[in-house]
Amino acid sequence: MNNAASSTLFAHWDQLRAGRPAPDRTEIDPRAIAPILGDTIVLETDRNGSLIYRLAGSRACTLFAGELKGTGFLDVFTPDARKAVTGTLGDALAAPAGMLMQLSATSTAGRSMALEAILLPLVHRGRLGARLIGAMSAAELPYWIGRDGLASIEIETIRLVWPTWQDPAALAATSPVQPTAMTFSARPALRIIQGGNVA
Repeated sequence: MNNAASSTLFAHWDQLRAGRPAPDRTEIDPRAIAPILGDTIVLETDRNGSLIYRLAGSRACTLFAGELKGTGFLDVFTPDARKAVTGTLGDALAAPAGMLMQLSATSTAGRSMALEAILLPLVHRGRLGARLIGAMSAAELPYWIGRDGLASIEIETIRLVWPTWQDPAALAATSPVQPTAMTFSARPALRIIQGGNVA
């Protein structure tokens, strides 16, 4: 993880898990992640694989020069990028694990910038992955952000990020929650997925 928003959110999520597949949505404490609230997003998933913004921090909205609540997370991703996200998200929920992406974004005026995004599953009403908490951030915001919104996003790399390691078989045997059943689009021919612990 290159950006503080991603590493801070991951650390909070992993601490709240306390050995479970994921924390409950109600356990997220905004005070604990106050410095990155502007970068934080909450997505709702449905059984068709749609990802809708339920909440988006001010800095995340500024990237797109508008309010994100109620819009589709994947709306500005290219077709290949959408397939990579939905395919890898299926892997993340099955693991369970988080998903980290390095992104290349292009604005409506053709300007480009690099972004990092992390998505982490939450339990909502007993369903793992019915909600996702994440962060979308840039190491450095260009001067034009806020006036020129992002219109297209490509994926440079995408990989799973693992919680504090434990035996997956033991986790599955003790887990009271079930992954959300979703139908995802076909996966791309090539995806980069790297595992391992995150410091």
